[in-house]
Amino acid sequence: MDFHLSRPMDIDPEGRTLLDVAAMADVVRATAGALHEAGVRPGDRVVVYKENHFDCLLLAAAGVRVGAVPVMLSGLMDPDTVRPLLQRTEPRLLVSGRRLLEQRGSDGAALSEFSDRVLSLDGGIPEAISLTDVLGASAPPPVHRADDELMMLTHTSGTTGIPKLIMYTPEKLQGQMARLECRHLPPITFGRKDTVAMFLPYVHARSFTWIYSVLTLSPATVLLMSENDPETVGPMFLKHRPTSIEALPIDFLRMAELTRQGQGDAFASVRMFIGNFDAMHWSVIRAFLNASRHRFPVWREGYGQSETGGMGMTAITRRKANKRRDEMPGPRKVGRPMPGFVKLKVVDPQTFAPVPRGKPGIVLARTKARCVGYYKEPERWQEKAVGDWWNTGDIGVMTRTGALKLLDREVNYATGMSCLELEDTLVDRLPDGHDIALLPVPGSPPVPVVASPDGQLAKDVWETAVRGLPELAEPVVIGFKEMPRTGTGKILREQLRRQHLTGAGHPGHGRWT
Repeated sequence: MDFHLSRPMDIDPEGRTLLDVAAMADVVRATAGALHEAGVRPGDRVVVYKENHFDCLLLAAAGVRVGAVPVMLSGLMDPDTVRPLLQRTEPRLLVSGRRLLEQRGSDGAALSEFSDRVLSLDGGIPEAISLTDVLGASAPPPVHRADDELMMLTHTSGTTGIPKLIMYTPEKLQGQMARLECRHLPPITFGRKDTVAMFLPYVHARSFTWIYSVLTLSPATVLLMSENDPETVGPMFLKHRPTSIEALPIDFLRMAELTRQGQGDAFASVRMFIGNFDAMHWSVIRAFLNASRHRFPVWREGYGQSETGGMGMTAITRRKANKRRDEMPGPRKVGRPMPGFVKLKVVDPQTFAPVPRGKPGIVLARTKARCVGYYKEPERWQEKAVGDWWNTGDIGVMTRTGALKLLDREVNYATGMSCLELEDTLVDRLPDGHDIALLPVPGSPPVPVVASPDGQLAKDVWETAVRGLPELAEPVVIGFKEMPRTGTGKILREQLRRQHLTGAGHPGHGRWT
């Protein structure tokens, strides 16, 4: 099994872009030695806050190897968001790069002030340890930990404020979350002849469950992508011909340009596209399935949360994708709970009593993979833990056949409509390259924030798009790059509200977001 990287890792002094499993293990061992030389000991917290790359995962593995607890933070978060997370975890070591370390918070403070020590991967930071100074040190023997011992912390999306830090143990992450994915279930998992391409925020727990499946199922080639720009993706995919691609919605949106430029050959061999983290717009799903020349390509969409792992899955065929969203009215189906692993139910938001099938309510999940808490925030955990059940904060409908359809997040849910459904339909009607967020306002029509490639939206184009739909307010139009997003590409709706809806209330209370 070969690993091809879109660029060299920041922790590999040899600058390689092709490695095998043995070479990956050598990098982990060498990095573990460097962390130990930098003063990390069992039980210490090590914050990894760097540019997105697969080496984030290897840094975490090295930290676990020496007995530390890696705290994985997206390099897309700003200093004012990272600072309280550093204060919460009190790290022994902050691992980062010069660009991020040179940033200052709104009060002028540097992030280095909130960690005992700092390790700069590319040097250039006064009083910080440089990676080159500690590489070459011998790695201590691996430190083993119990199945119920804290192993790692990763953060939630942070769509409504400072992210929470989720506590993972070996039993939850390895024993439960990764277990189902490591089973060979053709055609929805990959096999030994596949070429698998992965785009991920590599600080996310999803990357850790995914790597277990890769090492277990052993595809022939793995493409580790840290960039989603067509100039990088196109040539790499034309050279290596992926058969399976997993990416975030924002990655697919960026790569969709390749399907419109007559370069669809980059996706000609793909038999399975995998979308995670958020719903993907119908028009984008259609573009990628149509770009594949496989006889029966499929789009596999997962429903899950960082706290629970996967909870459901659905598959979309090319034939289904080529129907427009307004030809299939109703909320997006996210699939059925995974039998033997997850149970889902829909309950009344006030009483938590089960509601009849077909009636909207809060979605609760019960799974053995549920994590053990939010680090140093037990009250926020208890707000969402309902006995053995987990409050997802989603409003959904259970169909008569047991499939789950999602309407909205509770904080954004307006009775009698689904903003997610309307957004999907609108993007399908608007020209390529547009995105949209509907902001519900109590007592008034939802306010559309439309992101277009050039920050412009012709009146006739908008009037055509909204024809026959429920009443909407006049749109707020911004440039596509101005749409605020989290490290996983989710739209920061609260930030949009602050910018464009001063003083407007929410339809929901948001306690479970």
